[in-house]
Amino acid sequence: MKNATRIQLLIFTGLLVLLLSGCNSADMYSSPVGIEGGVGWVQWIVEKIADLTYYISNAAGGHYWIGLIAVTLIVRTAGWPIYSKSNAMTMNMQQAQPELEKVKEKYQGRTDEASQKKMQAETLEIYRKYKINPLGCLLPFLQMPIFIAMYQVVRRIPLSAGQEVGARDYSDLNFSFLWIDNLADPDPLYILPILVGVLMFFYQKFSMKKPDYLQNKKYETPQAAQSQKTMKYMSYFMVIMLVSIALTNAGIALYWIIGNAYQFVQTYVNRRTNLKRMDEMKKDQVIV
Repeated sequence: MKNATRIQLLIFTGLLVLLLSGCNSADMYSSPVGIEGGVGWVQWIVEKIADLTYYISNAAGGHYWIGLIAVTLIVRTAGWPIYSKSNAMTMNMQQAQPELEKVKEKYQGRTDEASQKKMQAETLEIYRKYKINPLGCLLPFLQMPIFIAMYQVVRRIPLSAGQEVGARDYSDLNFSFLWIDNLADPDPLYILPILVGVLMFFYQKFSMKKPDYLQNKKYETPQAAQSQKTMKYMSYFMVIMLVSIALTNAGIALYWIIGNAYQFVQTYVNRRTNLKRMDEMKKDQVIV
């Protein structure tokens, strides 16, 4: 279940990135913030995030890149509880895997209705024991509207000069960043896109490597190995896709650099927390 869920999330993310990259020529992504278009409630989120970015940028001397980094960190932090919950469910699923495999072995080849009902009942009991909710794999999708809105903000806020009816005017911001004249343009030195690729590549390697405390080679099936290989290829595809988009917009590249670096820290902290929780669970089981 764990590998299948991750593959589904990677595929969904890949499709989302393709959708976003394919919309670069669409009016919504080449229009100032405030112009009608897109899904209404998503555009409301876009406007609120854009206003927050503008406020922080103004407070920082009008430097847009400071507001962009600050809001990226705020958005990522706001999504941390969902990420932690999803991460904890994955850990619980990995802990339960040996018992689930025993149940599958116990009823292997027994296709009669009574045996199938018993297998389902024992599986559900294991789910209850390890506090696994099959619908928990949908948690990461709750963050998608915010991430879509954030993507739009980074694309569109440099275009918001109040020249069109309804558009918000952010033209007084300074959109330069170090060697880049305007973060809406490509990085002339390709430094930011390269950093996006490097960070994404190493994060994928780190996140896909199962922690030592969850290694269980006895239950590594050929199907699991194939799923792992598929995830590996998908991760390479994601790196290439993100870099290709980052080449077109320095602001997007900066946004992804900060987001990926934050995700590194987030994953590391969550793994440490999960290890501590796992140790506590083992102590409770010994005491009982």
